Amino acid sequence: MSAEIPPPTASASVESAVAAESSTPASTYQKGISPIKPEYLLPKPAAKEETIAHLSEAIEAEGDQGRTEADSNTPEVNENNKRDRKDKHVKNNRKKRGGGQNQDRVVTRRIEDEVQLCFKVAKGVECDKGDSCKFNHDIKKYLDAKDKDIGDRCVNFENTGECHYGYKCRYLGAHMDADGKLIKDEAKMAAAENNTMNVFPHDLTLNLRSFKFDFSRSEAYLKKMTDEMAEASKEQAKKTESTDTPTEGTPAVESATEAPAEKDLSELENRDVKVPKATIVQEEVSHPDTPDVKMRPAEKKKIDFRGKTYLAPLTTVGNLPFRRICKEYGVDITCGEMAMASNLVQGQKAELALLRRHKSEDIFGVQLTGNKIDVVVRACDMINQVAEVDFVDLNMGCPIDLVFNAGAGSGLLGSPGKMRRMVTGMKSVLDVPVTVKFRMAIHDKKPIGVNLTPQFHNLGAALGTLHGRSRQQRYTKLADWDYISQCAQTDRGIPGNDDYMPLFGNGDILGPSDYYRHLNEHKVDGCMIARGALMKPWIFEEIKSNRDWDISSGERFDMMKRFCDFGLEHWGSDTQGVNQTRRFLLEWQSFLHRYVPVGLLEVLPQKINDRPPAFVGRNDLETLMASPDVSDWIKLSDMILGPAPEAFRFDPKHKANSTSVEG
Repeated sequence: MSAEIPPPTASASVESAVAAESSTPASTYQKGISPIKPEYLLPKPAAKEETIAHLSEAIEAEGDQGRTEADSNTPEVNENNKRDRKDKHVKNNRKKRGGGQNQDRVVTRRIEDEVQLCFKVAKGVECDKGDSCKFNHDIKKYLDAKDKDIGDRCVNFENTGECHYGYKCRYLGAHMDADGKLIKDEAKMAAAENNTMNVFPHDLTLNLRSFKFDFSRSEAYLKKMTDEMAEASKEQAKKTESTDTPTEGTPAVESATEAPAEKDLSELENRDVKVPKATIVQEEVSHPDTPDVKMRPAEKKKIDFRGKTYLAPLTTVGNLPFRRICKEYGVDITCGEMAMASNLVQGQKAELALLRRHKSEDIFGVQLTGNKIDVVVRACDMINQVAEVDFVDLNMGCPIDLVFNAGAGSGLLGSPGKMRRMVTGMKSVLDVPVTVKFRMAIHDKKPIGVNLTPQFHNLGAALGTLHGRSRQQRYTKLADWDYISQCAQTDRGIPGNDDYMPLFGNGDILGPSDYYRHLNEHKVDGCMIARGALMKPWIFEEIKSNRDWDISSGERFDMMKRFCDFGLEHWGSDTQGVNQTRRFLLEWQSFLHRYVPVGLLEVLPQKINDRPPAFVGRNDLETLMASPDVSDWIKLSDMILGPAPEAFRFDPKHKANSTSVEG
């Protein structure tokens, strides 16, 4: 790793910042702007000029086809062409993808070696496919074409005594002798422990895809549920017939509520959608049609969630290496990224990988989303048999259109009957607690959290987590903690009793003062932390010690290096694994750069929705870490993982402070 710190793309010297001190008095700070001490602020005109220059370079890079040199020098024509190109670009992309902030996103997901070496040969093992193998078996040819090593320390060899990637490792010199032979440390290999849990054999995928997996426990629940729903429909039809008996000469009208027993499960589920939104909760409460399924004789596991810190399940950035970082800073509860139940029961390897757990995660759960009861219940049945988890969380908060429109995530809030049967089914097949995460409403002006919270308690949920925003609101504006407080005062049982359901609040927590204020003023049993942990994972240490930590840039950089070590363990130390580690580091950096060091603030604490003006840090590294420019983020990754490949491209997925990725 190079010790030299590259200068940020768009920054100025500390001397320039000091010169701007007199132009930015503390009294002129605007709402929504981080109150940074004047001596660290960049002059506004300079920042504006740099921004314009940066945008101009981007526009010029697109090319100005069909224009003469004279045309390009005409300000009016130049401006019109820029605007036309932009409008055309946006219009074309909206046609393709329907809009959204990520419509133009470019991410390099796979960069491979020039020579594709057989993986078995790379590990020093003879390939059993011989000449039929489509990969290269010439180690010398591979090494001659391979890019030079990134460094001389292989974290996998250091931890286990051997590197699973052999000659393909980008740190090969750490475990290859002078004769070109791979080195193995037998003593370390014998003492090495497998720290990653829930790594499944290929047989599981085969059994799921060939319908050979034993789903007998979930099938029993689903059969009973289907029978009871059909019986309830028949009873309702009889009541309707007796109430609406046609008079003489009037034709009988067929009951609209009749649901024959032979209808498939998905059709029966969809009945809930037809219930009027205004009365949906009250009507479902008065018709308890959820079947009772006896628990297994084994006692269900219990967890006391109260008062514990909880890292939210975070799409993309809530990966195992990031969770390990948070565990180092003292978080109590971790949860895997949101997994699609349908993909799990189909045996998709990428989805099964979301269930992986590090041994340091002592209270670990997985989060599921789905729109069909049978699929979600089968996914829980499979997890119960093959995975080591402490709880399973049902996602009823995801606002993404793709998920919501399918009736999953926050879409489940509009189908309370389906939601209740789903939770009951999950409890019937799991030997661990079932928790629920939900939003306060689908629509801004129609909050339903007060109605839902006691229902989840009645269903036996072990924990409810309420995000204080509606689905319509997405992640704009602040979370409504007053409404969360109202939900906390509903009937959830008696604290201390086995049937008590703790309620956690979620939204806009960025420091210990936020955490303890919500805990005390809004009477919740705990707080789930999402964006706050992405911007500053040490927030859990701050909460434990009840202090605002002015963490140094060196400590933050060491944290990033540890993340990369964990990434090389998790995704691999070959070319593809290094690329994956770099990509997820950059995804995380899209949040990390929003942190304003404590020592630079005039007023504590930093507010999560405040945007910092252009500023410099107390040293070059701190300035580089605060840059919003992707090219500066790549510079940081270069300092840890070596120079990025020429073909590497990255656009941040999360581009705005108002954007979150909570599951």
